[in-house]
Amino acid sequence: MLGPLFRRAVWSLTLALAPLFDSPALFADEASPATVPAAGEVSYRQAVWPLLKRHCWGCHSGANPQGGLKLDSVADMLKGGESGPLFQPGKPEASLLFDMVSGEPPEMPRQQPPLSSEKIELLRRWVIAGAKDDSAPGDLAAAATVKIPAAYKFAPSITSVALSPDGKLAAAACRSEVVLIDVDGTAGPRRLPTVCDLLSHLEFSPDGALLAAVGGTPGLYGEVRFFKVADGSVAAARRFGHDTLFRGGFAPDGKAIAVGGPDGAVHVVPVDPAADVRRFELHTDWVLDVAYSPDGKLLVSGGRDKATKVSSAETGQLLRALDASPEMIGSVASDGSFAVSAGRARTLIAFEYKIALEGIELTGDGNGVQPASKRDQYARPFEGPPQVVYDMATSADRKLLAVAGAFGEIRVYNMLDRQRVATIANVPPPVFSVALNADGTRLALGAKNGQLLVYELPSGKLLKSLVPVPIESPAK
Repeated sequence: MLGPLFRRAVWSLTLALAPLFDSPALFADEASPATVPAAGEVSYRQAVWPLLKRHCWGCHSGANPQGGLKLDSVADMLKGGESGPLFQPGKPEASLLFDMVSGEPPEMPRQQPPLSSEKIELLRRWVIAGAKDDSAPGDLAAAATVKIPAAYKFAPSITSVALSPDGKLAAAACRSEVVLIDVDGTAGPRRLPTVCDLLSHLEFSPDGALLAAVGGTPGLYGEVRFFKVADGSVAAARRFGHDTLFRGGFAPDGKAIAVGGPDGAVHVVPVDPAADVRRFELHTDWVLDVAYSPDGKLLVSGGRDKATKVSSAETGQLLRALDASPEMIGSVASDGSFAVSAGRARTLIAFEYKIALEGIELTGDGNGVQPASKRDQYARPFEGPPQVVYDMATSADRKLLAVAGAFGEIRVYNMLDRQRVATIANVPPPVFSVALNADGTRLALGAKNGQLLVYELPSGKLLKSLVPVPIESPAK
């Protein structure tokens, strides 16, 4: 059985999210013709290396690769890590790689789309042919170039969606590009390219003037790009770190966005390009989502270390670790009274700030010091989700909470009493991303199958359904 290191590697191999960042990350995984050759011998340099670089190299390179597994070369993969070799040349049936990425559903990647059958077949063909290395020194770095096709061979999974405050514009993250859609009109989609290998998060600013696009390229950089919604031009772009960035949220004043990073930190990224990015080291593993409290004073964060934490937005000081889940936390939210977190554990729990944070008394000595108030005193569960939760969204007034995941419906709750107030049934699962407009009268979702759907609330009336990007016509 594969150890944690390889599970992470194969997880990368595919988010919403993600669940194809060129980083250790999430999501979409539909192959372009250049990536998956239809016939003939599979080239490591032209086909296999770009696939590995896109999906898992970010976690398995450098001086301290996860689990001891490096993917810098074919020799490194044959050497393997703590769980042994990644594959056996000529014997895909005896290779751990295929045990993990195959099956219904595959064990890996977690919380992200499975590798497409075409990509699995590409890897299989390469291994069957002996896993030959046809690369030359220096030519693998060029494989990281981001290419946005005029038309896709397959509809890419939508890794993030956003709605403008008035609900008239929807935005979809389709691999490396942002697509803006007029919900009520007939204008065609506007395609906004980025230099990220995969986008993980989109969000309109509170005033609707800007759209933040978050992502990066694994092993190289993370990026937050701010587009002007009116004309699609770039207002600012902030590139930092050495890996893809994850989900987050705008500050209530719209002056910054807080996002999660693979370095265990929350990064507060100002819109003003002259202002410094602030880094708050709060977790021991990837931070997958961040949310501000309505007053902008608190940050709620959750991640792969299974922790839900609340910290000061001004100083980054950790105020309390609210929960330790048995599984990783993929999404967080907040209103004025509660922090909310959800993920793979199939739980949806609110944590009351007043009890968890105010007047904390400590017991114990030294490293054994703990808050006197216990989790049961401030944890308030919602009804249990039927399957894994991938994303949550709140209305601007934080009265409504929308929840999406591996199940075939979207659930909308009243944050005050945690009661369900609306259900959007018969949606195409899994849903990787969900968004609400400011007053909670419209809801958008992005699915693995590449569909963007926009609904009216609370009626559930379907307003828009489309695949945001062009798809190649099937060959006759």
